[in-house]
Amino acid sequence: MKSHYSQDYIDDVLVRFAYHSTGIEGNTLTLRDTQRILEGHVLPSSGDHSLRELYEVDNHRRAFDYAFEEAEKGTPYSGYFVRQMHRLLTDRILVDAGQYETAGNRIRGARFRTAEPWEVPMKVQEWCDNLNWRLAHAKNFDDRLEALLDSHIKFEQIHPFSDGNGRTGRMLINYGLIMDHQPLLVIERNDRDHYIDLEAEEDVQGLMTYAKQKLTQEREDMENFYIIAERQAKFEKEQWQKIQNGTLALPKSLDQ
Repeated sequence: MKSHYSQDYIDDVLVRFAYHSTGIEGNTLTLRDTQRILEGHVLPSSGDHSLRELYEVDNHRRAFDYAFEEAEKGTPYSGYFVRQMHRLLTDRILVDAGQYETAGNRIRGARFRTAEPWEVPMKVQEWCDNLNWRLAHAKNFDDRLEALLDSHIKFEQIHPFSDGNGRTGRMLINYGLIMDHQPLLVIERNDRDHYIDLEAEEDVQGLMTYAKQKLTQEREDMENFYIIAERQAKFEKEQWQKIQNGTLALPKSLDQ
């Protein structure tokens, strides 16, 4: 599945997605700090950040790897898959990482009631079955995108975990996009209020409009990264061919 994306694009969108998705939930790490953590395992220059904030960002690396690995297998949405994604995103942060909530929770200011603990396993499985069916029977990409975004709103209403529902839900959108070989959706932290309003109002079409605007730019970035990677791969292949036919010499340190 990664063959549809250049590695440079994956690295780039990982940083941006982690930065914005955690930022929506209040993480204060900068974009540069996020990049340093994900690309070099380097702690940020400022010591004013909590260990939780560092792990929130770092956990996105394994969540991305898991998403691409499972997409390669064609793994459908399931309760197990959802719990695994949550476990990876909240590892070293929550005592109940990867486990459904057991005490009940509420979203402050929400107009709807989240699922009771005893309802959660059934509701998540119904959510998965419905989304899998809609994706399988969609006629085009717009239909598939609408299914992902509508399901995202419903997932947040179920609110199956004690914490980390937003981060998990946004990653589940992107899993569907990866399965479809599409660019990934980065909901920006500066758009937090608009995004939350769309969720609260169950405005699927409004979320569609927002997502399509973001994906248009994201597709350009993805294609540009792919073109650059293709040009570089072609150049390196030509260099090796020149070495093999004797028109280009290896560096002396290698030609011994």
